[in-house]
Amino acid sequence: MTVDIEMDNVSPESSFLSEKKINLDTSNNKSCTNATMSVQTRETWSNKAQSFCTVLGAIIGMGNLWRFPYICYKYGGGAFLLPYIFCVAFIGFPLFFLETALGQFTKQGAIGAWNIAPLMRGVGIGSAVLVTYSCIYFIIIIAWGFFYLFHSFTIGDLPFTTCDNWWNTDKCRPYSFKFDTNNTDYAIISNRTFTSDTSLNNTDFGYYEAVSEENRTLPISEFWDRYVLRKSDSLEDYGTLDNWMMVICLAVAWITCYLCIIKGIKSAGRVAMFTATFPYVLLLVIMIRGCTLPGAIDGIYYYLKPNMTKLAEPLVWVQAGSQVCYSYAIGFAALITMGSFNEFHKDCYRHCILLVGSCAGTSFITGFAVFSILGNLAFVTNKNVSDVVESGPGLVFQTFPTALSLLPLPHLWNALFFFMLIIIGLDSQFACVECIIVLITDHWPAFFTRKNAKELLRTFICGTMMIIGLIFLPAGGIYVFELFNNYAVSGIAVLWIAMMESIAIAYFYGIDNFYKNIEQMIGFKPSPFIKICWMVITPLLTGGIMVFYIFQYEPLTIKGYKYPPWADAIGWIMCMSSFLCVPAVFIYTLCQKKGSLKERWVEASQPRLGSHIDVEKKMDNDSEEGLMYS
Repeated sequence: MTVDIEMDNVSPESSFLSEKKINLDTSNNKSCTNATMSVQTRETWSNKAQSFCTVLGAIIGMGNLWRFPYICYKYGGGAFLLPYIFCVAFIGFPLFFLETALGQFTKQGAIGAWNIAPLMRGVGIGSAVLVTYSCIYFIIIIAWGFFYLFHSFTIGDLPFTTCDNWWNTDKCRPYSFKFDTNNTDYAIISNRTFTSDTSLNNTDFGYYEAVSEENRTLPISEFWDRYVLRKSDSLEDYGTLDNWMMVICLAVAWITCYLCIIKGIKSAGRVAMFTATFPYVLLLVIMIRGCTLPGAIDGIYYYLKPNMTKLAEPLVWVQAGSQVCYSYAIGFAALITMGSFNEFHKDCYRHCILLVGSCAGTSFITGFAVFSILGNLAFVTNKNVSDVVESGPGLVFQTFPTALSLLPLPHLWNALFFFMLIIIGLDSQFACVECIIVLITDHWPAFFTRKNAKELLRTFICGTMMIIGLIFLPAGGIYVFELFNNYAVSGIAVLWIAMMESIAIAYFYGIDNFYKNIEQMIGFKPSPFIKICWMVITPLLTGGIMVFYIFQYEPLTIKGYKYPPWADAIGWIMCMSSFLCVPAVFIYTLCQKKGSLKERWVEASQPRLGSHIDVEKKMDNDSEEGLMYS
């Protein structure tokens, strides 16, 4: 039996074939399967475990480690879980499934996948811009992790626990320095006790009377600001590139990322089998150890103590929605790309349920590890838990090293923690880099079939982004990092892309059409609940949260430093560079067509699907006929 499939209506950039007509021998199921393999030239995962671990590693990131525990504590404790679960159900899972199913159906990256609704291809381009920004700045966190990891193997005291290093000032005081409540003025330094009557020299205790309590600094603060960052007082005082230790760490981070993806998804999948699972082992070890420490119960109580009155505040629901989008990497092109490597008939629906549940559970469990350690830190330093809680880099690179350094075997605990941090970061990083590579290779598929072409592209991408990443290393680099973090991949841009995704599928491609496509892939239609979310609930929620962000906007201020207007303007340009892709491509696509506005709209709305879809559909029909006559 011979089947001829015409490909006249398939665009070259979305097709996987160089010819417009395919001749397939489908006389039996086996030959039909072989035909599919010849048509579907895209790589696929070696097995289901690699697929699951790679996507899990991509979505389990810093948001789970340093953001979720903090906002859970700040916005109602245990009560925050209610809006979080609500947003997972109505925003997180519907969009996670949408992106995964779209990639699996189209077998394309984030841009090519939106040929399904050509007028909305700007959604894919906007996602590409977001993932590019993310690749450039996110790896700096991994480089910081390498910096701390290397220093965790120091012989003797950890360098961020002492005040006798070249970067320390005379205001530095070690953790063991204390004043009693009666102001009798004593200090415990290096396990020796000195009172105000003791004769002190500069080695034992210099500049004691010259530094008031409010002006003292901890060694970890000076290690972070004066050694790791070499931080200046403002963005205007940008400085020069002289932090060569950080340059080396950045290079190590990029080389490690490159080695993970050197053979595409084949090598990335094998690496992810380790990098996505081993952090759970380390997290479990840290959590068990943390829960056995004095003061841990107070920290966990602060984490989970429910404050139901917080649920009446709109900001709590906004934070829950934005956290869900960040946690699940929605709008960053990663899910579409990873989904495109699935087998066409894989049950991505159940696959997504497991992944979404795993991500939410990881965020919740991580809070126990974080707050048990913070509770112990508060206990040791005679502070309230609220006084030691931080979010973002401050939690990971200052508070946590401080707490772990007060434990027995501090070198071991810090090394384990930063090794876990590096692994978590690498998972997300190489998934995003692979997204960019797929965007390019999908656009010029013929060129990248040449020998070593993809390997050279990966080398070029990693090398170029490493060079761009040097902008974060001078004294003012941390201010540039915060610009990227607060504008380039801001909640406004991410939520806009998320909202446009659901609108594109529901109203441009057609919700019923997409449900039929999903049924063709997995053999059944998903719950009608998902359809309702894509059509109404998800765009309303994401749009509402985005509008709230816009109205609550204030010029960027980091720890008392207010960014100059020109810096905020640059930030908004980065934010709008992804935001404006949607309307710009929409208008451009209409202008490219001829005829009246209605004729242009009709022509521009026609989906351009890949050749493999027709082949799969024909194979399914032939299989049904074979069963009927057998």
